[in-house]
Amino acid sequence: IIRILFCVLAELIDRNKSNVKTKLVKKVGTHALGGKGSNAYKNKSLRAKVYSDIYRQLKREFDVNSFKAIKRRYLDDALNVVDKYKLTISLSDQINFINSQLNI
Repeated sequence: IIRILFCVLAELIDRNKSNVKTKLVKKVGTHALGGKGSNAYKNKSLRAKVYSDIYRQLKREFDVNSFKAIKRRYLDDALNVVDKYKLTISLSDQINFINSQLNI
C-alpha cells in the first residue's frame, strides 16, 4: 500500500510540475501577444505559433523531446527560461502587424 501511495504522490507531483510550466508558458505567451483582448491573441494560428516557440525553446535548452520530460530538479531553471523568453523577430513583426489593424 505504501508503494502505491508513493507512486500516486509522485504522479501528482509530476502533473503539478507540468501544470506550473504550462501556466507560465500561457502567461508569457499571452503577454507577448498583447493580452487577451488583442487581435494577435484572437488569431489562433499566431497564438499557437507563439506557444509552440516557447515550448521549442524549453526543449532546446534541456535537450528533451517533450517539455514534460524535464526533470523535477530543473523546474526552477525551466521556469526561468520561460520567464526570460524573447519573441523571434518574425513573430514580433507578425504580432505588431496584426495588433495594429483596426477591428471592423
